[in-house]
Amino acid sequence: MSTVEGGGNNGRRAQTRARIVKATKTVIRKHGMEATTIRKIADEAEVSPGLVIQYFRSKAGLIQEIFLESNQILMTVFKDRMDTVDSFVELALGALESISARDMHDPALTRQVMAFTWSWGPDEEERFGKTLQDMSGVVANSMSVQFLPDDLELRRVASFALVNMYVGYLRIALLEGWPPEKLIEAVEPGVRIIVAGLESMTSKKED
Repeated sequence: MSTVEGGGNNGRRAQTRARIVKATKTVIRKHGMEATTIRKIADEAEVSPGLVIQYFRSKAGLIQEIFLESNQILMTVFKDRMDTVDSFVELALGALESISARDMHDPALTRQVMAFTWSWGPDEEERFGKTLQDMSGVVANSMSVQFLPDDLELRRVASFALVNMYVGYLRIALLEGWPPEKLIEAVEPGVRIIVAGLESMTSKKED
């Protein structure tokens, strides 16, 4: 087994990180999430276990890396879809459909991410929080352009309410093995209630 040096220039470090992440995905596909270990990942990437730890600190760090990578792809989908919707409900459901497609594509990965969030330290929380903030910004910007142009606080309320409702149903969906379509069907009434309430509050402020 060859070992890639941990030092070197930024290009080499980026290549090594990408190599380890790719190996992690391969090991998860081969062995499943629970049986994936740092040793198996290192063997697949042809690096030392110590180097994997140097780059990612733990299995939880690697899982987070994969999840955040998928978030970057998801943000691109958001940007493509959010600017073409015709109603607040369509905006919210479109956002949740995009998220659910990712979350339900690999249920084991999503379950692990949700489990690991309880043990993340400040660095992991900060990194994950930054990604969520970026994603919320895309949705909030779409809201501001089309539906809530002058009320930042209401946009925050909308994002928080929608996401927390979605996560609650996501846990049930993962436990019971729902397809993404059933998850969206379950959250749609809640989306409509939240949107109706926000539109009512907005109209009162305008009066």
